[in-house]
Amino acid sequence: MFKLMFRYALLIGFFIATSGVKAGPIISEFLASNQSSLKDEDGESGDWIEIHNPENLEADLTGYSLSDDPETPQKWTFPAGTSLPAFGRIIVFSSGKNRLDPNRLHTNFSIATSGGSLQLSNAAGQIVSEFRDYPKQRSDISYGIERDGIKGFFDPPSPREINGTALTGFVADTVFTKKRGFYEGFFVTGISTQTDDASIRYTLNGTKPTPETGIIYDGPFLIASSTIVRAMAYKEGMVPTNVDAQSYLFTGDIINQSEMNPEIANSLTYRDELREALKGLPVVSLSFEQDTVLGRRGIYENPDDKGRGSEREIHFEYFNPAKPDDSVHEPAGLRIHGGNSRQHPKKPLRIYFRDDYGDSRLEHEIFPSSPVKSFKSLLLRGGGHDAWTFDSRWREASFVRNQFLHKLQREMGQPSPYGRHVNVFLNGQYWGLYELQEFPHEHYNADHHGGDPEDWDVVKHGQEVEAGSRTAWDALIDLAESGINSSNDYAAIQEYLDLENFADAMIQRIWASDEDWLSPFFLNGRDISTFSDDKNWYVGRKSRNGTTKFFFYNWDAEMSMGIPFSDLQTFENDFSRIKNARSPGIIYDALRRYPEFQLFFADRLRKHCFFGGALTLGPLRKNWSHYTDAVRSPVVAESARWGVQAWLEQDRFSPFTRDDEWLPAVNWVRDQFLPNRTAEILDQFRQVSLYPDTEAPLVLPFGSNSATPIEVSMNTGTNNSTIYYTTDGSDPRLAGFTSTTNLIGENSNVRVIIPDALIDNEIGFRWRSVNPPSNLTSWISGTNGVGYERSSRGNYLPFISTAVDEMWDTNPSLYLRYQFEVPDLKTLESLSSLLLQMRYDDGFAAYLNGTLVSWSNYGTSAWNSTASSPTSDDEAVVFENFDLTPQVSQLQVGTNVLAIHGQNTSPRSSDFLIEAALTSSNSTPSQISPSALSYSGPIELNTSRIIKARTLTESGQWSALTESYFSIANPASAENLLVTEIHYHPADASTAGELAVSTNKDDYEFLELLNTSGNEIDLSSYQFTRGLAFTFPQGSTIAPSARRIIVSHRQAFLARYGTENEAIILGEFDRDSNLSNGGETLEMRDTENNVVFSFQYNDKDPWPTMPDGNGPSLYLVSATTPSSQLGEAGRWQASNTPNGTPGFETKLSYTQWAKQTYGSPTTPGSSPGDIANGTSDSNLVLYAQGADLTNTVVRQASFTTVNDELLATFTYQVRSNLSDVTITTEASDDLINWRNDTSVVTSDPQANGVTYITVRAATPTLSGGKYFRLSVEINP
Repeated sequence: MFKLMFRYALLIGFFIATSGVKAGPIISEFLASNQSSLKDEDGESGDWIEIHNPENLEADLTGYSLSDDPETPQKWTFPAGTSLPAFGRIIVFSSGKNRLDPNRLHTNFSIATSGGSLQLSNAAGQIVSEFRDYPKQRSDISYGIERDGIKGFFDPPSPREINGTALTGFVADTVFTKKRGFYEGFFVTGISTQTDDASIRYTLNGTKPTPETGIIYDGPFLIASSTIVRAMAYKEGMVPTNVDAQSYLFTGDIINQSEMNPEIANSLTYRDELREALKGLPVVSLSFEQDTVLGRRGIYENPDDKGRGSEREIHFEYFNPAKPDDSVHEPAGLRIHGGNSRQHPKKPLRIYFRDDYGDSRLEHEIFPSSPVKSFKSLLLRGGGHDAWTFDSRWREASFVRNQFLHKLQREMGQPSPYGRHVNVFLNGQYWGLYELQEFPHEHYNADHHGGDPEDWDVVKHGQEVEAGSRTAWDALIDLAESGINSSNDYAAIQEYLDLENFADAMIQRIWASDEDWLSPFFLNGRDISTFSDDKNWYVGRKSRNGTTKFFFYNWDAEMSMGIPFSDLQTFENDFSRIKNARSPGIIYDALRRYPEFQLFFADRLRKHCFFGGALTLGPLRKNWSHYTDAVRSPVVAESARWGVQAWLEQDRFSPFTRDDEWLPAVNWVRDQFLPNRTAEILDQFRQVSLYPDTEAPLVLPFGSNSATPIEVSMNTGTNNSTIYYTTDGSDPRLAGFTSTTNLIGENSNVRVIIPDALIDNEIGFRWRSVNPPSNLTSWISGTNGVGYERSSRGNYLPFISTAVDEMWDTNPSLYLRYQFEVPDLKTLESLSSLLLQMRYDDGFAAYLNGTLVSWSNYGTSAWNSTASSPTSDDEAVVFENFDLTPQVSQLQVGTNVLAIHGQNTSPRSSDFLIEAALTSSNSTPSQISPSALSYSGPIELNTSRIIKARTLTESGQWSALTESYFSIANPASAENLLVTEIHYHPADASTAGELAVSTNKDDYEFLELLNTSGNEIDLSSYQFTRGLAFTFPQGSTIAPSARRIIVSHRQAFLARYGTENEAIILGEFDRDSNLSNGGETLEMRDTENNVVFSFQYNDKDPWPTMPDGNGPSLYLVSATTPSSQLGEAGRWQASNTPNGTPGFETKLSYTQWAKQTYGSPTTPGSSPGDIANGTSDSNLVLYAQGADLTNTVVRQASFTTVNDELLATFTYQVRSNLSDVTITTEASDDLINWRNDTSVVTSDPQANGVTYITVRAATPTLSGGKYFRLSVEINP
């Protein structure tokens, strides 16, 4: 037993020593919300602090410290060697990165924008410069000290420069007495600001008010018609407000605007509906100086103007008439968007949010189902080819195809830009029915998938680079163009492709029958391709600071689903053989020929086209109706505004209308395209070996949620077959393996000659045989890839290694000989297949050891023959496959020769190319998995299981995969699920194992979930909708009273916590998301969109602060906490164990504490009775009292009067939730006789992990005082 004893003293003395101190380094300026003012060495805009030396002597900052916490003044210390020149200024980034390079300084904390404190202390720990209780900060406006010592704001900031005149604060925002929206009668509105003596100016014509321009506000004013009011407030010496805008719209005058067609506005059919049509959707209202956008020199009248120079300042407003509080506004920039659509009378518009205009992002929940609530830019699409303004003959417009197809891609489980329909107004003029949506640039990718915009490569149609570089895309295309012929090829291309994302993207676009996408496409066997070039695709890949695979996005897909650009409205278009060069088409073309991908693709078709999948009729019609119902009335307003005008052909004499044109168009899609298209593409995919004839198993019931056991049966319609299935989530089929022997490859040697009459007379056809021709020494020797290119920008230049420029204007024919060796008989017998791949312009004939084995576009065998027909440049650069397996017997041991007669269509053709590759593949066939069972009768499932089943025929053909999930558990809910541990700011990687996996501390984050019930619970398909990005995969169950976790990075977690903990992981955070170091709201919703929990944690007092980067996690003290109280700070504590306790209840023992404090519980000086260095207390006392959790240990005595008796009380701290130590309080009057009869008066848990306990002595205090002591004992 170890004792702690001290005497209470009645007299407390305070001694304050002062001395003169010369001026030293000070905090002169800081920026707490840096969006664009200064970037660090990583290219990131972090918070920053400027330190200024006002002396004419260099200052040594070694040992100085910065802190945002008055209780921890030495939170971050300058490294040795940090100096500050006389009168100099240095920048310290307050980024949380904790870097100690004197030239790249970063603190371990970030500055709070909500207000707080900031201190600079010298090496002796004295505060030498301080901003105590600084006010709330704004983006890109700094705070600091001007030359005469006054504190205030600086706009713009002045890092590393002398500060100018400080602004004393911000003028309070303008407030309107009337909200933006629709009104039916005149009213009076007022504008105010809470800043005394501030002035207000406003405009009514869309222009931007300034302190010098606009109407001076002197009181409420009348609004009697559609009006856009823009206002700002200002006051000398303060930062003025940004511009506010309020759109007041009157349906009565909108329907009478000059651009509204009276034939619709006055129609008996539509006039009563028209007013409601204008209010039937959310509204986007754009206000601007009229001439800059709609004037003769404005961007609308000059749509070919592109780039930043064409951007015009506007004010963006969004509001939902059905939800008055669903409203936001922001100054922004506007450009015209699109390809030929920028020529349409109704043009697409792109909106940019920049700090040049206002805030650098729009913060609002524009798209309720999207996890992203902050936007760098948005797009307003006018419908393009799915609108009446493209072609005056265009009757098939629905206005919803694009949004429907984005929704379809998301329902297939893949990312796709979010959007919604809106009514648009320009300076109060109705401009029509638009789609407000995201577009997949670098900011979109960073927002949805993680990282910074600078990390992302974005490439679109035509291989145009939107962001980053094309390096990774080119590597992917090169792999595809070389062909996928082996397991190694298949693995290599998956370094760049997520096969599920790619296959689903191809299925979705091919299903959509988009005629403005890739080619070729066919109808009844006839090529009816609209365009030969590739169009309308976007891909994104994170290529820096970690990598992702390419995401393939649905984009600009409205010329689809029966839009008849090919002049025939049909659901039978066949896109199953697309192959555009350097596009997703060539990747698809390469993969679709590889057997393993063929079955994989079939599996994705099985998932989406059957059992209620995204491409089955029920979900398709439901989504189609969702969008068509939403615009049914707004189409009436569109008819009035744009029913006559069109880009192609003359304007119509009468407007297109909802009932005559729109309804038949959307009904055709509903009644013809949707019911028939899925079956049609399945037949088309069967023709190209992407869907097998073998019928996949039918599983009954198909999936189920039940609290009791379930009986499952299976059957198939394929005769002479067996169903194999698993219940452990694995595939019942083991993939085959294909290896390839390269006989002729990219770097193979080749001999070539341009024949003439003399050469032909000398060698005839003997050049084709194994034996060398008599003139071989005169042949050109080079490397594979032979041709010429007359243009310096020609397509063939990357493929030509051996140039034959002399061919031009001389001979359209060229002879080539590739010599290769088969070393022995064993090798020869192993060559069971043979594949010739050819790049050729324009034709060729191939001879293997003198025997003709293949040809294409071949003219004649004459030495100067031309090709029979041309090959396009796009087709020529793609390897075409020719199966030579029947000719494998032509090979021999030793020397072999592949001879090629290459032919051009003309001797004066501008280019020529021949490149051959010859390979042989050996395949190990797929097998039945050892874990697979053959189905013989009904199966009883007693626990949650995923059944995966395939049919295998006697001939060895497998079916597509049937996958079905059976949940035999209770749904997770607020009543049975808790978040019990949050490791949001882990310690740096330190061990060799950790450093080998990741040095990014964010990768070590985790979140722990506890099943508080006595039954298994199921979280399958539940989602985090705020904070983290994560969707629980099927089979995500938690056993009774068990804990499971989700992690940032699986391998990093296992490196830190051990591979034995892999079983507790449910998955990795999606989209490269992370837990916020500064606190955030965590929200989870079930499959019915019900909230399971929603709460906010924080890293600031009263929340525990130790989890913020110091090692511990944040853990829930009691597992009986109601989920509705998870947001209460007092419910949480810092874990007692470094790095937390994922998967386990958080408890601490003395042994763990000694390990944390001394490195090992056996280190000398670590025993419980040893006196800790620098203290007079034993280790056990320090542990029991939680001395490591606070700056000072509370031990305080006082007196209180009870019933006229003077009683002594004693307050002390203990570590909360101690489980292995007993603390007893004793009292004495004489230090000889001790009693343990004290009573506990209060027990007050603190956010820092300790509890303050106050006890009272049982007997009155005598004249000699009262003594207390603590007895601390380790439990047996």
